[in-house]
Amino acid sequence: MEASEIRKMGDEVRGEDPGRAAELYRQASDLGDADASSSLGYMYIVGEGVPQDTVTAAEYLKRASDLGNTKAMCNLGIIMMGIDPSQALTLFERAAESGYEKGMINAATMLRGGNGVAADPERAVMWLERAAATSTEAAGILAHILRTGEGVFPNKPRAAELYRMAAEAGDPDSQYDLAMMLDAGDGIPVDRVEAERWFRASADQGDNDARLCIGGILYERGEFSEAEGYFTDAALDGDVKAMYNLALMLMDGSLGERDENKAMEWMEMASDAGFVYAQSMLGSMLIDRDIERAETLLRSASDAGEPTAMYNLGALALSGRIEMPDRDVIKLLTASAEAGICEARDLLMRLSSQGMLRSLVPDQQIIQAGDLVPAGQVLGHESVWTLDYGAVNTEGVRRPGIVVAVADEERPVTGDVEPRER
Repeated sequence: MEASEIRKMGDEVRGEDPGRAAELYRQASDLGDADASSSLGYMYIVGEGVPQDTVTAAEYLKRASDLGNTKAMCNLGIIMMGIDPSQALTLFERAAESGYEKGMINAATMLRGGNGVAADPERAVMWLERAAATSTEAAGILAHILRTGEGVFPNKPRAAELYRMAAEAGDPDSQYDLAMMLDAGDGIPVDRVEAERWFRASADQGDNDARLCIGGILYERGEFSEAEGYFTDAALDGDVKAMYNLALMLMDGSLGERDENKAMEWMEMASDAGFVYAQSMLGSMLIDRDIERAETLLRSASDAGEPTAMYNLGALALSGRIEMPDRDVIKLLTASAEAGICEARDLLMRLSSQGMLRSLVPDQQIIQAGDLVPAGQVLGHESVWTLDYGAVNTEGVRRPGIVVAVADEERPVTGDVEPRER
């Protein structure tokens, strides 16, 4: 029986009996079948029907690579990355030169990051350009590089073209990234109608950042029920911003009758996960229920730099609800005011106009009346720590408080090098 026939028998039984398939591949490999050697090598990498054994895997993959099998070249290259990176790159580029897309992507991945070899962004782009013609994965990686100018001169119009190509092929990451560029006019003309279409397409495939964006768009348009659906999907998937957004909607009445108890459940979940906006909001909600926990939450958010928490914490101390050195109170209020919190500015103006700052901090004049421009009416109500959080336009929060995803150069892109047989 010929080697190719034995290997085909292995292919047929592999799903039901991988051990038997490995035996057949071994026989075909011994008869010189490159595809059988490649498949058997891969099985040893992942421990499919045979014990996991990278040494044996490398032996069979080298046998297949020497016979020109491009899949084997890539999988052997992955093994060699931790042993001899230069040899790994050679294997990837051999596969790439033979037209194998994964070889092009793996070679580009090593070259763009300098993983054990000298970084060569231009060569990485060259391989990705070749692969992008038929690979949505390569198109998305190349678009990210050209959009951000990672080691090369940025080319945002070309990045948008690549994102669009991958987006039209159904890649949710590229759909999201293209929508972000269209929404912001990032190197291409603003087109919010098309941006919304791509946000929806990505969100409907489960991308939580896209769910947040389309939810925010719908919220601002007053389409609250549909916005709730996207936020709920993301929240159930563990997204803390979506949990926070749902809590806000339950509190502001956009979903019907206000439901503060249910809102607090979502806010608790987001707060427990470390989302500082949720900690700040929950802290303010608990002031009249559990002042100790409220202080703990506000301190946590304040320590993380959340300006509304700084204001609320300082105002609580001034009102005598919690204890805090006067110097620390003024520092908190000053930091909050510098971050744009109008209530903090107003309160500092009020203290300054009453000559209280010098008495609070006698040995250090932190702020004078002329140092801050009043941004609203001086606070006249007794509960100076209460604040309409949704009206504050702090970083990452869009009026009226709904948090949306933002463009982030650290957003993960595809292209991680990992063993693949196909």
